[in-house]
Amino acid sequence: MIDIKRNLKAILDERGILQKQVAQRLGISDQAVSNWFNSPKDVKVSRITHMCEVFNIPVVDVFTYPEKYIPENQANPACEECRRKDEIIENLTELLRVYKTEAKKKK
Repeated sequence: MIDIKRNLKAILDERGILQKQVAQRLGISDQAVSNWFNSPKDVKVSRITHMCEVFNIPVVDVFTYPEKYIPENQANPACEECRRKDEIIENLTELLRVYKTEAKKKK
């Protein structure tokens, strides 16, 4: 099973991004961010996508960590498989944005 919270925390750690910085950039309390990573509850998809947008993290990498969906050393714009993967990533990102927008409308 994919542990999205663990993966996201590992990516932030790799980039040297502290939980305090996450809180500041998202405009929430340090305690709220700490709760996301330390409580047994799931983090909302909208929160994950927002963090990914703010810190320029491909959402798909959170699900595939530690592997990157398209490793940087294999990215080749002329590669047909790479273009298909890019399209999948774009579609996934758009679906998550739509989900986020719909979730806001329901509030």
